[in-house]
Amino acid sequence: MSEGYEQGCPVAVALDVIGDRWTLLLLRDLTHAPMRFTDFQAINPKISPNLLTKRLRSLQDSGIVVRRQLPPPAATTVYELEPRSREALLPVLNALGRFGAFLFENAPTGPSEALLRQMRLNRHWVLAKGVDFEACYRFVLGDHDIGLTVGPATFEPSATPPQAPDATIVSDSVTLTRLFNAGHTLTAAEAAGELKITGDRAAALALLEKFSLAPLAA
Repeated sequence: MSEGYEQGCPVAVALDVIGDRWTLLLLRDLTHAPMRFTDFQAINPKISPNLLTKRLRSLQDSGIVVRRQLPPPAATTVYELEPRSREALLPVLNALGRFGAFLFENAPTGPSEALLRQMRLNRHWVLAKGVDFEACYRFVLGDHDIGLTVGPATFEPSATPPQAPDATIVSDSVTLTRLFNAGHTLTAAEAAGELKITGDRAAALALLEKFSLAPLAA
C-alpha cells in the first residue's frame, strides 16, 4: 500500500501488504493455480494493465508471489504463490469465501445471465488446474437451470440445459460457496438436502473439485 497503517497489530501488518484493491482477488486466482498476465486480465476485466502490473510487482517484492518461465512448448511466464505464502493465505481466503456465503443468504437472486457471466470467468481457474475428462452437466441452482460442457480445453456454460447430461447437480449458491471454501462437507450437504447429484457421480465430483479453492471435504 502507498501508506501503511503504522500499527504493530498483525492484522494491520497483513493489510499493509495485501489490503490494496484487487490484491486479494489476484491472490484468490493464484490460490487456484499459476496464472499468466492475460489470465488475470480475463478473470478481472476491470483492472487496468498498469495497475495489474503494479499489484503483481508489489506481491513479488513482498516475497508472496514469484514469476516463473514455463518450458517449451508453453514457453510463457506465469505467476504463482510462494508455497509457504499459499499455505498461510488459503485459510484467510476460505474464511472470506464463507463470509461471502453469509452475505449471499440475504442477497436477492440475480438473473441467469449474471450466473453465466461469473461461470465464464471461473473457466480460467478450472482450465488452469488441468482437466482430464469430458462431460456435459446440468446445474439447477435455485431458480436457475443451466448447462455446462467441460473438457481439456473446453468450458462452455449455456442458458439452455442439456437434454441428456452426464450428471445433474442441484443446489444453491450459498451451499456451493460454503462447499468450495471449506465451510461444508459433501456428506453434510447431501444429508441436509442442500446438494443432490444424479447421473455420473464421479464426473460431478471431478467438476466440483475444480471449482473448489481447497480439496473438497467428504
